[in-house]
Amino acid sequence: MHDPLFRYADYIVHDRDAAADLIQDAFTKIWQVRETLDPERSLKALLFQMVRNLSLNHERHKKRHRTEDLEAGMQIGSAEHTVDEVLDADTLGGLINSWIDSMPERRREAFLLSRREGLSHEEISVLMGLAPKTVNNHIVLALQFIRKKLEVYREEDVQTG
Repeated sequence: MHDPLFRYADYIVHDRDAAADLIQDAFTKIWQVRETLDPERSLKALLFQMVRNLSLNHERHKKRHRTEDLEAGMQIGSAEHTVDEVLDADTLGGLINSWIDSMPERRREAFLLSRREGLSHEEISVLMGLAPKTVNNHIVLALQFIRKKLEVYREEDVQTG
């Protein structure tokens, strides 16, 4: 259970150490409220939801501090310029990841929970607060989008090759 949660947190925060801490926080919180948990609810979905919320809170906190640091740096005239990471589009895996990243947020999240984390549509629907049919629609649209992009990529590769 730890590895899928870790990958999910790391996908959101892009920091392996922070992801490990967030997973630990989630397990600690589950332990603290263990007596009040509903045995009918999926523990796996609850953990994913907790990790998602903790990760998003972590990102908001990080962004707030980055903004404060930037404002402080601008006041003294020494603001640092950050360099955006460059996506390695030379590999198909890199292209697929960029296509996934370009999807609308909820579609991307449903797709990644299904394909990378192995959650069922029902578990994803509980985690995301959506109807199972809506989750299915998100995943179908994501797959259609990737297939269409892959067809274009292959056509361009054939033409340039």
